[in-house]
Amino acid sequence: MKTLVTYFSASGVTKGVAEKVANALDADIFEIAPETPYTAADLDYMDKTSRSTSEMNDKSFRPPIK
Repeated sequence: MKTLVTYFSASGVTKGVAEKVANALDADIFEIAPETPYTAADLDYMDKTSRSTSEMNDKSFRPPIK
């Protein structure tokens, strides 16, 4: 049986973890990427109007993906 590790990582932290898991399992890896990449301003959790804060506050929101 083949294993696939999929991940979504806006800042790169989850990507690093996914790569370690995929290596440990000898698995394939696939990135789920947003249509519009995140910028540093998008990821500014101190800004209550930033993209990531707005998305996290809307539990039904899912960013469009490629």
